[in-house]
Amino acid sequence: MRPSAMLSRMIHRFWQDERAAIAMETAIITPVLAWCYISSFVFFDAFRTYASSVKATYAIADVISRQTNTLRTRDVDGYSSLLENMVRNDGGVRLRVSQIYYDATTDSHCVEWSDATNGEAVLFTANLVDMGELLPTMVHAERLILVQSFIPYRPAFNTGLAPITFTNFTFTRPRYAGQIRFETQNTC
Repeated sequence: MRPSAMLSRMIHRFWQDERAAIAMETAIITPVLAWCYISSFVFFDAFRTYASSVKATYAIADVISRQTNTLRTRDVDGYSSLLENMVRNDGGVRLRVSQIYYDATTDSHCVEWSDATNGEAVLFTANLVDMGELLPTMVHAERLILVQSFIPYRPAFNTGLAPITFTNFTFTRPRYAGQIRFETQNTC
């Protein structure tokens, strides 16, 4: 018998043989199933972190809007720690709180005060030009509290999702007074 015919018959016999097929299928499919399971965990955890960061930012904004006493830097630091606990993050959570004033006669916005935590830059009036489309419509002499949170997310497993920072941008009006006083107030 020719070697090529013998090789052809051996390949055909191997292909038709169904013994240990389940073991081979298991060896092929198990890593795929494990990756799908771990990926679903990572994507669910990322979505949970994002959703809780949005809710926590709204809660912090609501608490600040009800402030009747002068707000201090240590208060904003405390809100940042509260935010970190609410989103169950180990560190790196940054928070920026600002009060924005609108003057309809000049059609301009002004940052009356701003405070930030964990190395985040404070907001200046010059930065509002970049946020023009994000600012809501305001009436003359109205003030808004802007709360921005920056929550870093690092996936527990490498399944294709890169580390990301969830950024939230929330406005609220002061509830019980025309404005929230801060320990270092600017004038517009």
